[in-house]
Amino acid sequence: MTSSIGWNHPIDESDQWDGFNDSGIEHFAGRPVPYLAREVNQNSYDSRTEGQVIVRFNRNTVETSTIPHLSELINTITLCQKAAVIESEKAKVFFQRAQELLEQKSISVLSISDHNTRGIAGPCKNGTPFFAFMKAHGQSKKNNSTELGSFGIGKFAPYAVSDLRTVFVSTVYSDPEKGPTRLTQGKSIFMSHDDQGSVRRRGVGFWGVKEKCQPVPDEGFLLPNWLQRGGSDLSQADIGTTLSILGFDPSPGWQERIAASVAENFFGSIANGSLRVEIDNQKYVLAQETIRQFFSTEKVLNVIRSEEREPELFSNAQQYWTTLSSLSETIVEESQTQNLGLCRLRIRLGEGLPKRVCFLRNGMFISDQIALPGLKNFSDFKDFVAVFECIDPSGIELLRAMEPPRHDSFQYARLASKEDQKRGKNALREVAQWIRDMLKRHAKDPVAEVTSLDELKDYFADDADLSDRSLGNEESNPNGKIVIRARPLTVKPSPLILVGRESTTDLGNVEGVRDVADGGIDSENDASSPKEQEQGRQRASVSLNGLRAVTTSSKSRRISFTPAQTGSISVSVFEAGADSDYPLMLTDCSIGEIKAGRLQIDIQRGERLSIDVSFKSAFDGALKVVAHEV
Repeated sequence: MTSSIGWNHPIDESDQWDGFNDSGIEHFAGRPVPYLAREVNQNSYDSRTEGQVIVRFNRNTVETSTIPHLSELINTITLCQKAAVIESEKAKVFFQRAQELLEQKSISVLSISDHNTRGIAGPCKNGTPFFAFMKAHGQSKKNNSTELGSFGIGKFAPYAVSDLRTVFVSTVYSDPEKGPTRLTQGKSIFMSHDDQGSVRRRGVGFWGVKEKCQPVPDEGFLLPNWLQRGGSDLSQADIGTTLSILGFDPSPGWQERIAASVAENFFGSIANGSLRVEIDNQKYVLAQETIRQFFSTEKVLNVIRSEEREPELFSNAQQYWTTLSSLSETIVEESQTQNLGLCRLRIRLGEGLPKRVCFLRNGMFISDQIALPGLKNFSDFKDFVAVFECIDPSGIELLRAMEPPRHDSFQYARLASKEDQKRGKNALREVAQWIRDMLKRHAKDPVAEVTSLDELKDYFADDADLSDRSLGNEESNPNGKIVIRARPLTVKPSPLILVGRESTTDLGNVEGVRDVADGGIDSENDASSPKEQEQGRQRASVSLNGLRAVTTSSKSRRISFTPAQTGSISVSVFEAGADSDYPLMLTDCSIGEIKAGRLQIDIQRGERLSIDVSFKSAFDGALKVVAHEV
């Protein structure tokens, strides 16, 4: 049987071509190491049995000659290197690097093993978890519908951190008839190539039994110890899975990045004691009894400090973990909702907390930026963090079905039927309203009693001082009784466009704003295209009264105004220059939606709005706001 074992890239009889850029691997290309930690731990946690799931990440250096059927692997890479001539430069560099790695005496291997799991159940045929993990595309075979994965994309994460795009899987599962049973198989994701006989071969190949690319059973081949799961006599203690990632790049900081990703995504499972992760021979241990100290580990903080958004994610995860763990400081609310069943919300108040609502599912972090009605703007709330979890299995199933491949939001349009979509939409609205109500109950800032400060009467007037309205250049602070007079200048109000320019005045949380009425867009100074200008002239402009803009970050502002009519409007934002105005592309908003870089929103006459908007690029100048009917 040994002669029938080796590497096999199946013959392609359809004259197709598998390019080098595999979509599954590219999905994780941006941050491959953190994504690896998230996806692998998710799969292991989904496969848990009784007790605490333990996942170990260890890097080993092994002799290259111990890679099963090394000569066949090298030959395939040589053929791909020739085929890469018509591919991208990226493909050429990859196969050149792969060739050099396999010529060295030793090679780096990242081994990931889990314990207290079910392993990946076989046999290797359609409908089993092993087949789904190794051979199926777009399929994820889970044991029940509430488990975390659902798209079958996470299984590509190990290949994204392999300089050979090659992974061995050795798993032991409990067969109903045979007891503990082992299956081992290797897989490479390369590209289409022609063999020595000019026969076209597929880009994906397997190590194992060559006929139909099957895994190797126990008696099939003598495997090296670094690759094989369990010993010669298997027992229940061997059940679980070991991944061996060939050509792992041990760049400085890899341990810290894996550990930080585990803490950010699985603080919920770690907090309740159901998950323990050990990294690099226990250099880092993330468990219920150690995670408190881990969050303050200086080396981890130094490594992630250079990563985009990473310090914020890490800091927020610490606050969410504290909310789950510090019961004496946490307010716990529960509700039996109509569509999700039993839900739980934990709220913790404290100065400097980020005012975020974190969504967990099955102990894994989903998001703290889910755009649900009422959960975006908390400007009039005390500082808080909140952690939401659905407890009911049917509710968890519904939430899982609404998650995209990255499992970072909920989108009811992903549900199969119109009826399910309606239920999903109602479920999200219902839970958003409940969360908002609970936050109002416990975190709403009470309205302070109005006090007259005579010492400031020369600078700020109360309502009794406003008998003279002839100046026409006054603006009421929508959050209080303060009136700011920019200067004694009479300006005739315009029914068309209001332009907000920020002044340098800073009064606590109130930023002075000068409203400048404009009779329309000056074609000579308008930075938009002729087509956009023509569309602007055709659509009726909308008056926005009491326009204010407050800087919230280098890429965001809080814009407030009171509309003079009811309807739907499109709001464009410009950088106001001395000679020209330049359009600013909006990327996000707390209310309404972004279309083609503009804000579209429904308005009610006289109802003041405060909207947080984000720009594509950093901006610190004056702001021009233009509104038209839709």
